[in-house]
Parts: sequence; C-alpha cells; structure tokens
Amino acid sequence: MVKSSLYKNIKEVLETANVCNRCILRFFGVKEYTSYISKTDVEKSIEQLVNLENEVLNQKESDQDNSSDDYPQSKRFLPNPCAACLGILQGTCDEMVTKLADVVTKSEHKFKDFVLQVSLPVVVDLRDRLFLFYLRQKLGESVCADENIPSVKDICKWVIGSQYGKLTNTGFTPSSDFQILISSTYPNTVKECFVLFKNCAEAFPNSRKSKVTAEGIYTKTAVLNAMEALSTKIEKLYTLPPSPPDKCCTFHEIKCTHSPLYLGGRYNKYSRELSQTPWLVDGERKMESSVNELITDVVKRRILADKIVFSASGREDVDVKMLGDGRPFVLELLNPRRLEWTTEEMKAIEEEINKSSDLIAVKNLQVISKSDTLLLKEGEELKRKNYSALCLVEKVLSPEDVKKLESLKDLKLNQKTPIRVLHRRTLATREKLLHSIQAKIISEHILQLKLETQAGTYVKEFVHGDFGRTCPSLGTLLNTNADILELDVENIHLEWPPKPTL
Repeated sequence: MVKSSLYKNIKEVLETANVCNRCILRFFGVKEYTSYISKTDVEKSIEQLVNLENEVLNQKESDQDNSSDDYPQSKRFLPNPCAACLGILQGTCDEMVTKLADVVTKSEHKFKDFVLQVSLPVVVDLRDRLFLFYLRQKLGESVCADENIPSVKDICKWVIGSQYGKLTNTGFTPSSDFQILISSTYPNTVKECFVLFKNCAEAFPNSRKSKVTAEGIYTKTAVLNAMEALSTKIEKLYTLPPSPPDKCCTFHEIKCTHSPLYLGGRYNKYSRELSQTPWLVDGERKMESSVNELITDVVKRRILADKIVFSASGREDVDVKMLGDGRPFVLELLNPRRLEWTTEEMKAIEEEINKSSDLIAVKNLQVISKSDTLLLKEGEELKRKNYSALCLVEKVLSPEDVKKLESLKDLKLNQKTPIRVLHRRTLATREKLLHSIQAKIISEHILQLKLETQAGTYVKEFVHGDFGRTCPSLGTLLNTNADILELDVENIHLEWPPKPTL
C-alpha cells in the first residue's frame, strides 16, 4: 500500500480526471475486499485513509447506522462514466446483483455455493496502465506498482459475488462446482486499441487472418503484448489522463453452468437386434433404438441437463447379447441443474429404465466422481471377459476335439484388424490371449464354447478365422471350417462402478 502522505494527493488527481471512488481506492493499493462491497464502505475507507477529521467520520458512521439504504449514492457527481473502469465499478456492478438473481432463478440450478467469472474488455487494462503513468507524472515513482493495484475484474467479482451471496444465503468460493459467467461489451474497444495496433502490429497476429472479426484481432493477449512492447513510449501515444468515455461498459450476458454430473452403472442387453449406440449409415437409421437411447431417454426426463454423453467399457455387436453382471457404462450430464441425488432417487430412475423396455436392464446406477470414470478407462485393457459361442463346424465332432480345445491355456492369437471394422479401426496385427476354453458338443456339427479372453479379443474372428487374418482359429485348431451362429458376453471382470452406499 502507498504511504499515507500520498493518499490525499492521489484522490485529488483522480477526482479531477473523473475517476470513481472504487477506482480511487484501487489506486491507493487497498486489497481488502470488504472495503469495496458497498459504496458506503468505499467512502468510509477513503475518508479514513486521507485522514479526514474524526467528527466528520463519526457523523458519517452515525448517518449510516440510521439509514435504511445500504447503497446510498455518492455525494460526488460524475457527469460521465468513470474514466478508469468505464462505469463498471461506478454502479453497473451493483445493478447486476438483481439481474443475476433473476437469471439464476430462471436457469433452475440448485447450488450451495458458486464461483463468479467476469469477462471485461481489455480496454480496462489499458486504461489502468495509462492512469498509472499519469499518477507517476503527477506524484512521482512512489505511486503503487502495477501488481499492487487490484484489477477492475477482481473488484467487480468481489462486489457482485459478495452481494449476491448475501442475497441468496450461498457461499462465494473459487472451488465451487457452480459457475456464473458474466460477459460485457464496450463499443469503443477497437477505437481505443487501434493506437496499439498502429504502433505494434506484430503483437496482433490474428490481423493477418482472413475473415477475422475485430474481437478476434484485439484479444486480451494481443493487447497486453502490445502494451508490454510499447511500455517505454505508450504514455506518449495516448492523452493523459484518459478521457472519460461517452458510453459505459455494459454487461450483456449471464451464463450459469454446473460441473458435469457423472452416473455410473452396468447394463444387460437381451436382444440380437439392438445396437449399443444409434446406428446411422449415410444419415439413415439402421435400428429403431439403442442401448444408449433406452437409458438416456429416461434419465433426460428425470434429470435436467443440456446434454447427456453415453460411454461404455467396450461394446458388443448388434447381434451379441450382454448377460451376467452387465457392461459398465458412464453417463456424463453436461450442465445439470442439480448435482446431489440420493440413492433412492437413483434407484427410482433405474427401475423406470427397466420397466420401460424388456430389451435391456440396468443395475447399480449411482452418482460417481470424475476420477471413477478414469478408473473405468484404465481398466478396459486389463480386464478379462467370458463368452459363450455357439459354433458350426464342417466335420463331425468327436470327444478328442473337446479334449484338444480344453487343453489349451493362454493361447496366443495374432489378429489383424477384422475386415468388418476396418472402416473405423487402424489396420494392425494385435496379439491377444485366449486364457481358457470349455467345449461341449451339442450335435455332430454344433459346438458350444465357453471362452475366457483378454479384453479386445475378436471372438467371432477366432471362430471363423476371418480369411486367415486371425491365427490360430477354431477352424485351424480342429483342421476344419468353422463359423459362429450365436455369441453372448457372459461376464466382464471389472469391479466397477463402486457399490452404492446403503
């Protein structure tokens, strides 16, 4: 903070330049946020720092105690918006509290605390720099250094955040999952920044791009880089002090966003005519529905969010059933209006999904953390899977064939990317392990296999060989031709999601 002997001089210099009280307090170097919350707090802090007579201060405090107006107007009249903050701290931020409350109420978000983000035009940073030059011209180098002056953005967040928190009885904290973003606009940004562009065009690389907007050229990074490059002569490029603007900076948009809500569970699929996700070919649907839609359609009705993203630990083909304990899946709900859900509410959603269709079933549906979703992805390549495959072979089967197959342990398979998935997977040869085989002869040419494999093994290709792209295959092992009739996933060895807390 600057020496007390300078406060009065700083105040007088800035008042003649049409600077508001909150900005005067900023240039004093005051960083205590409570000093900025109300206009009376600001006036009181300034008076204390410039050492006005005690009876004047006491009279002010007495007037405040007897007043029902929390934010009385300053006695000092500014004919134009503040030349430093463009009117933002002069009153615009105070007016935003009621508007903010209306927008958040209409958004239907439920929250206990919030974090406030404010987007201001970069002209504010430029004007701060110019006012510092001006103060040093007038009062010498003992004026506060740049880093000791709270920014307009910080003060704006303190004022709006504290007042809105008090109004809604919620916490104002940077660690909140609920974010409120306030964006602003200032019509003279290009006009005021053009001087920088004219004298340091290299700081504005986007200007060389075609079809770029003014906002794309005069970014915060570009303007700050230009200010740094021109630091020794910038005060000669602008009139000091900066003139009061003829128009205020105004807030034009408020957006409310919750961090994503993650739901985890497992699903069973009982149909051989159901894809995991919507199946579209050239924009045309190939299946009436999907596992994804059967689950998310119900969740959408129960939980308000902008979008739901479905992902699972692997996928089964359309004609493959998913049995046993089911396949782990995650739902990422973007900008949900509520983050806290009870076990009973999750159970009710699960039951509604299961009643809505006999093609699938969901179990263990629960709220999970983002770190839980990472554990799901990490486990994909490590897990084992159990399959049941009904196979057709050309030769007449014998007990010796069963014995041969069941003697195989940790059989290494070399699998080139199957022809059927070449359109979406890179061509490569992958080594996979077939850990064990149990075989049962159903008829002379029908064989049922129970397989335990490494994740990522193409079981259909192991059976029919995929024109020699999988080696060995069931056909080469039995010295015959083989094909697959039916395939079921019976188990995925992955402890996920965590068991619901009862």
